[in-house]
Amino acid sequence: MNVPLLAVEEVTKFYPQRRAVFGRRRPPVRALDGVSFTLARGESLGLVGESGAGKSTLGRLVVGLERPTAGSIAFDGVELTTLSRAGWRDVRPRVQMVFQDPYAALDPCQTAGEIVSEPLVVHRVGKPRERRLHTLALLEAVGLGPASMNRYPHEFSGGQRQRIGIARALALEPELVVCDEPVSALDVSIRAQILTLLKELQQRFSLSYLFIAHDLSAVRALCTRIAVLYLGRVVELAPRAELFEAPRHPYTRALLSAVPQPDPEVERLRQRIVLPGDAPSPLEPPSGCAFHPRCTLAAEVGPERCRTETPELVTLGDGAHQVACHAFGPGA
Repeated sequence: MNVPLLAVEEVTKFYPQRRAVFGRRRPPVRALDGVSFTLARGESLGLVGESGAGKSTLGRLVVGLERPTAGSIAFDGVELTTLSRAGWRDVRPRVQMVFQDPYAALDPCQTAGEIVSEPLVVHRVGKPRERRLHTLALLEAVGLGPASMNRYPHEFSGGQRQRIGIARALALEPELVVCDEPVSALDVSIRAQILTLLKELQQRFSLSYLFIAHDLSAVRALCTRIAVLYLGRVVELAPRAELFEAPRHPYTRALLSAVPQPDPEVERLRQRIVLPGDAPSPLEPPSGCAFHPRCTLAAEVGPERCRTETPELVTLGDGAHQVACHAFGPGA
């Protein structure tokens, strides 16, 4: 039986708040609430959803920057949530992260060569000459020449800085790379170049990606499967083609309806689905289905059921498509 490279089961993350005036307790911020999925070797799984859905929090949990409140995160059969610092030191080379902001993620006092080689120094990999040669090879792999070795971050463009961040993430030859919105801070003209680079590197180094984004076109270009998050829960999980061609959850349908189309005729005929109201606060999420105050199917399913019962992920068709909606679950 094949063990998935990454298995996330019922992961919950609550952030406690400081007491209010007169010492009254405030409810915790529910960033993630029972998230589950698996990631196979060589696969790219996209996590999409609006701001505050919990995407970046989940990425930070996977790489060990934070610990979950509850649940399990297993990497290649190793439980990450209970690892000590020494245990993480053994796992760290295999799990790396590319951060969202290429301006803030790089030390301005280090050269590009020092930034990329730092993981090798920390983990005591190779001798100085071997590290230098490996660093040169990595910079070349991401499209930067030897001249970039001695330049500082402020001397590079945003796209070039992100390439340095990608090279640093690959320094220890990881198996899993968590990409936390790696193109959202870049110009539109640069995004396609970085996505193409990520695809080439995946094939070259046999990488698996957990790709976090709110740009659905970027996810469509890179990922093989897509998980849609809403207010800390997975509401739909499906292969890329099936999700874009036949979305089931009303929230997913609304997201896809907002994606601009390159064909002017198709764009002219595109019908936007405008959801009523705003996304609820994670401080006080609605009872039952968190999406029910904005849902177009709640009236058909039964408003009372949607208000009181939390839908579980149910499997549709051949088992590759999952959705958390009472319209498709038991009793629908």
